[in-house]
Amino acid sequence: MVELIDNVSQFFVSMVAAISASIHYYKSRKQVYFLLTCFYGTFSIGGLYWMLYILLFGYSPQVFYVSELAWIASFMFLLTLEITISSSEERKFKHPAMWLAPLFCIPQFFLYITHGEIINNIFICGITMVVAIYAIRGLIFARRQKGRLRDMQYLYMSALVFIFLEYLLWTSSCFWISDTLTNPYFWLDFLLTGALFVILPATRKAVRP
Repeated sequence: MVELIDNVSQFFVSMVAAISASIHYYKSRKQVYFLLTCFYGTFSIGGLYWMLYILLFGYSPQVFYVSELAWIASFMFLLTLEITISSSEERKFKHPAMWLAPLFCIPQFFLYITHGEIINNIFICGITMVVAIYAIRGLIFARRQKGRLRDMQYLYMSALVFIFLEYLLWTSSCFWISDTLTNPYFWLDFLLTGALFVILPATRKAVRP
């Protein structure tokens, strides 16, 4: 029951965010909002499949390629959004802190392949690691700027928190405790839902006139 509530709430939040982002795109015709709509839309498709499976069969899917493909697509759109919104100066910027992402993600990858398939984890961990690298770079670069450019730090910060929570969630799933709220997995997923939605206002702040 807790898992169903968790998935329903996450699907609802991602769909509301997708609709809101699409409205912003319709009004402004900014590519960033189109990418954001695709990010939320594909993420919600993954959640929809998972949610419907639980409703129909009463347990989590044992084979979940539909959800994983949708989530991989959502991470790709988030990465594309980061690349699109960055300036040429930002793309040239480098900082040693960017190495924190692979230092964190690669050990987690080796944990995940002991509990799942190698190919899927290569794609998911590879893409999310690059998202985290760009988010760290963008966050540090934006904090050194002034005015509107400085406001881009909130987008990068929200993307970084989102990826960090994803990794914590995946790690907790490797040590499943129970199907109740005593399982840290559900609390992390509720936090992830909040972080997921925060990317929307953070993006709006980053692209405001």
